[in-house]
Amino acid sequence: MNNSIENGNRKEEILEKSRQARQDEGVEYAITQGTKKGNYFGVEVVGFALLLLSLISGQMLAVYALSAVILASWFGEFLAKYRVLNQKRYLIAAIFFGVSGAVFVVLFVRDIGTIQGWWS
Repeated sequence: MNNSIENGNRKEEILEKSRQARQDEGVEYAITQGTKKGNYFGVEVVGFALLLLSLISGQMLAVYALSAVILASWFGEFLAKYRVLNQKRYLIAAIFFGVSGAVFVVLFVRDIGTIQGWWS
């Protein structure tokens, strides 16, 4: 009987520590959702609109830079999904977006180098 009382007390101690340490889940959820929505709107929606405007106006440096940023965002998203869910399709998507983003970075650096006269 003494053992069950000890176990009960120990259980209450653990529960009390958990209650004190736990933050409000609603606040955590709101912060997480706000971050996700802000990143989505800022990087993808506004970035894509700027990308289209840059493409229409022939500003290829901006096209390369914005494409690299958008693809890097997708790379991070799919890599995180792969690490959590361990599904091969997310790894394949992450590799595709990572390589694509790197290509746009190389194109951007190439054009900057040409403009600056680093090479001809």
